[in-house]
Amino acid sequence: MSGPGADEEVLGVSSLQDAGPSQVCYYGNPLYRRFLPLTRALAVIVSSEVETSAPNLIIVPEAYEAFRKALALFAPDRSSGFSGIHPSAVIHPTAVLGEGVSLGPGAVLDRGVTVGARTRIGAGCVLGPCVSVGSDCDIHPSVVLEAETTVGDRVIIHAGAVIGADGFGFVPDPEGHRKVPQNGRVAIGSDVEIGANCTIDRAVTGVTEVGPFCKLDNLIHLAHNVTLGPGCMMAAQVGIAGSTHVGAGVVVGGQAGIGGHLEIGDRATIAAQAGVTKSVPPGVVVSGYPARIHSRSLRMDAALSRLPELLDPLSGLLDAVKSEKEKDSN
Repeated sequence: MSGPGADEEVLGVSSLQDAGPSQVCYYGNPLYRRFLPLTRALAVIVSSEVETSAPNLIIVPEAYEAFRKALALFAPDRSSGFSGIHPSAVIHPTAVLGEGVSLGPGAVLDRGVTVGARTRIGAGCVLGPCVSVGSDCDIHPSVVLEAETTVGDRVIIHAGAVIGADGFGFVPDPEGHRKVPQNGRVAIGSDVEIGANCTIDRAVTGVTEVGPFCKLDNLIHLAHNVTLGPGCMMAAQVGIAGSTHVGAGVVVGGQAGIGGHLEIGDRATIAAQAGVTKSVPPGVVVSGYPARIHSRSLRMDAALSRLPELLDPLSGLLDAVKSEKEKDSN
């Protein structure tokens, strides 16, 4: 660390704006540069490319990764006050629990459930018939895993998520819409994180699948028979319609909607609020509605913004033509 605070003790982490004299913070986004000379932080973590005269810098090659480690070092203890099997938990006689499993108040484990070692299941969770959860998972309160859902190891599922509900399948009928049985299941890979109140529907047949290392923000919906390849990242309120296959390493911005029966290629990026109506090739960036290659979408938006000034002379030209026609008719 450079600067006069090199020998001081660090007691926590915070933001540039809020950090106190015993805390470190992170700077990487130029939008926050104005706070650099004002911060009260003991030190600021920056990458080696950042040019600043601010005092007390911790200069590292990967500043955000260093900040992540600092956050982990000073993370507060938010573990439940309940340990072991709470007396109010309901466990079917056929359920099998690994060593060190924790069940919070009111958790329900139905017939044939298996839970791996050291997994924590929060208050009010319901694991339906024949659900399988791996080891070292953290299932937050009020999560519902419906029948035959499988969850890998080291998975985090935040509060209120519902995984394995019936997909939206109906056949039109003169007397109404008749339900299509949803006979498939959901499979969640290892090292996945699923945000609060996400919903992932079971397949009609086969599997709705979330591949390993996928990270889903809050309020995301995956319809029946959707598959996500490894390492996908999705921001809040994304919706993906049925039977769409999303490749590996795809990034989807918030509130984007993806139609059904499409192919999203590996490492594609879908911008926030995009409406995807066609398959997307690997590695491209799409945006807008309907979603187009991002560079083309930007050109179209720029042209649209100029439309009023383009129409003004056109309107004058049309008036002149109309006037000439009226003269000729007279």
